Amino acid sequence: MEDSIPLTSAEKKELRGIGQRLKPHLHIGKQGLSLTVSNEIETALAKNGLIKIRFEADRAKIKEYCDDIVTTRSCEHIGGVGKTSIFFREMAEEEKV
Repeated sequence: MEDSIPLTSAEKKELRGIGQRLKPHLHIGKQGLSLTVSNEIETALAKNGLIKIRFEADRAKIKEYCDDIVTTRSCEHIGGVGKTSIFFREMAEEEKV
């Protein structure tokens, strides 16, 4: 995947607004970021581009998870409130035939 241009603060603000209305795609519990969960995140990002994840962990652990997701899944952490966070990845343009 080519390097994408980081989002501007205005773009992030707009995506946060959209993300607020989303239901969480995934709930990450005490097991943390297992391979299965990581693959589910990948699938959700590829399908939707913008996803919301709910964490069942303390703040420090949530920050660690968010950093890990951004690194391993080539996406951006748009923001979060409490135990939910929103992630975004530019979706690939589908070829029109």
